Amino acid sequence: METKNSCITCTRRLVEIAYQKSFLFRLLREPLKIGMKLWVKIKCIDVEEYKITNDACLNCNRFYKNALKDKSSNFRWLNSKINPIFDNWLECIVTAKEIKIARKHAEAASNNKNIPNGWNLSGNLSKWNKT
Repeated sequence: METKNSCITCTRRLVEIAYQKSFLFRLLREPLKIGMKLWVKIKCIDVEEYKITNDACLNCNRFYKNALKDKSSNFRWLNSKINPIFDNWLECIVTAKEIKIARKHAEAASNNKNIPNGWNLSGNLSKWNKT
C-alpha cells in the first residue's frame, strides 16, 4: 500500500536553519535521527511505501518517523515524550518568518511543485539526501 507523505511544515528546512544557528541542537537531533533509522531497519519497516512527491524530499526523516508512528506503539509513546521538547527547542531557534517559508516548502513539495527559493541554504541538497 502506497501512502502519500504530506507535510504541513518542512522540518528539514527548519533543521538546516537550526543547525546553522545552534551546534547543541545538532547534538540532540543527530542521535534521534540515527535512532529512528536504526529502529526502522531493526523492525524491517519498508519506508518506500510512503510516496515521495518531490525529489527534494528524498530520504527525509519524515518517512522514517511516519513509518514508525504507523507501525510501532513503542515509538508512538516515546515520540509523545520527546517530540514536544524537540519542537519547542526548534521553535526557539527559528523565526516565525522561517516557519512560514517552511510551510510554503512543504505545500509545494506535497503537491509536487517547484520548491520556493531558499530550500537548501548551504546549497548542498545531496548531503540531506544521503542514506
